Amino acid sequence: MLAELRSRLSRIFRESPHIHIRERGVQDLAALVDLIDRFIDGDVRYGLEWDDFISWKQENPDVEAVRQRLGSCEQFLFSKNTKDRSVYISVLVAERNRAAARVGVPSRE
Repeated sequence: MLAELRSRLSRIFRESPHIHIRERGVQDLAALVDLIDRFIDGDVRYGLEWDDFISWKQENPDVEAVRQRLGSCEQFLFSKNTKDRSVYISVLVAERNRAAARVGVPSRE
């Protein structure tokens, strides 16, 4: 019963439009590649997963460096100009492929 309650509360905090508790940070480059792939494919685990990654400092210095580079071009993601959004996706894929090469994951086009 306690496990069920904990599960319900966790879901409420993850999905609530009013309350949000950040999930665990991205631990390593393999997890980063997975997150970027899910973000590109529109398959994030919860609505604010990408925002959590971009908004919160990551403990792993390699992941943090990527987060900072992506964060510095975030204005392109929110632009109304489709060319700007394409620039963001290009930067995102380049960062993803750079990290993927370091952990032995195939690149993505």
